[in-house]
Amino acid sequence: MKKKIKILALLTALTLTVSALSGCGGSSSSSGSSGSNSGSDNANVKTEVLLASHPFNDTHPWQLGLNYLGDLLYERTDGRYDVEAYPAGSLSGGSNRSIVEMTGTGALQIMIHSGLSYQGFNEKYAVLALPFMFPDRETGFKALNESAIGQEAMTWLEDNGCISFSICENGMRWLTNSKRKVETPEDIKGLKIRVPDAMSLVNSFKLWGADPTILNMSEVYTAIQQGTVDGQENPVAAIDSNKLYEVCPYITDWTYCWDPAFIMWNKELIESLSEEDKEIFIQASKEAAEYINKLIEENDEKQVEGFKAAGCEVTKLTPEQEAVFKEMAMPVYDEYREILGAELVDGLIAAVEEAQK
Repeated sequence: MKKKIKILALLTALTLTVSALSGCGGSSSSSGSSGSNSGSDNANVKTEVLLASHPFNDTHPWQLGLNYLGDLLYERTDGRYDVEAYPAGSLSGGSNRSIVEMTGTGALQIMIHSGLSYQGFNEKYAVLALPFMFPDRETGFKALNESAIGQEAMTWLEDNGCISFSICENGMRWLTNSKRKVETPEDIKGLKIRVPDAMSLVNSFKLWGADPTILNMSEVYTAIQQGTVDGQENPVAAIDSNKLYEVCPYITDWTYCWDPAFIMWNKELIESLSEEDKEIFIQASKEAAEYINKLIEENDEKQVEGFKAAGCEVTKLTPEQEAVFKEMAMPVYDEYREILGAELVDGLIAAVEEAQK
C-alpha cells in the first residue's frame, strides 16, 4: 500500500524543481511535519512522502539504502512518513549540483552524495578527498567516526539548508579506462579521465599527467563509449551499477581516494519535527547508513569477479607503485593547507594515524 503514492510524489518534485534550480538554501517551505497520527490504524493515516535522490542507478546500494530508510520511517511513525527514492539524478536533470540545491530548498528532502560533490558548496569537504588520505575503508570510518572533523563534516552544509546525522560510503575509487593498463604515472599520462566536480581530484590527475574532465555521472557511459573521454574513476559499486566495465576493460585497483558519503536531509524539515520524530529520523538515518556500508562491503568482491568474467583486466597496485603516485600528488596537500588551513588538513592526517594504531 505504501508505494502507491509514487506518481503524486514525482509530480510534486517536478513542480518544485523549477524554483529549486535557481539557488541553494533559502526559505522554501519544508514538506515535513510532525503529524499527530502516531498509534492510529495505518489505513487511516495520511502518509507524507519524502523525496530522495542520488546520482547512481537503481541497483546501487544508495538506492537500496534509501528504500530501507523509507521502510524504517514508515514502520516507526505508523505510516506517517515514507520515502520515495529516485535514482540517477532523475529529479534534477542528472545534475549533481542540482540535487544538493534542491535538498537545500526543500524540493527534495533527502539526498546521498559523497563529500566530493559537496566541495562546490563548502571547500572543507576537499580534505576528505586528498590523494591517498585513507588507506582503507576501516581506517576511514574509524578516523571520521571518532574525530571532531568527522562530526563537523556532517554540518558543513548547514548554511546551504542541509544537515546529516550519518556517514556512509561510496567506496574506494578505482580507475577504469578504455586504452591501456595503468600501473605508473607514465601509463596515465595523456588519458582524458572523467572526474566529478571536485578540484582536489582534478588537481591530482593533472599532476599525474592525465587530462581530467568534469562530467555528471549520467553522462559518463556515453562519453566513454563515444570516445569523448578515455576513462573515469569511481568505486566498484558505481562501476557495476552503471555498467562502466562494458566500455572500460582496464581497471586499476588502488587506494588513491576512499570516498565517504553522507545521508543529507533538508534542514528545515528536521527542524519542523517533534522531538520524538526527530529522534526516529536520526536513528533511521544511522541504520540506513550501516545498511549501505554492509551492502558495499559484501558486494565489492563479487562485482569485481563479474568485471573479470566480462573480460576486464583488473590490476592491483602494490604499495610501492602507489607511493610514486602519492609523492607526485603532495603539492595538492600544500595547496589545501593554504585553502583550508593546516589545522584541518593536518588534523585529519592525525586522525587517520590514530585510527591506524
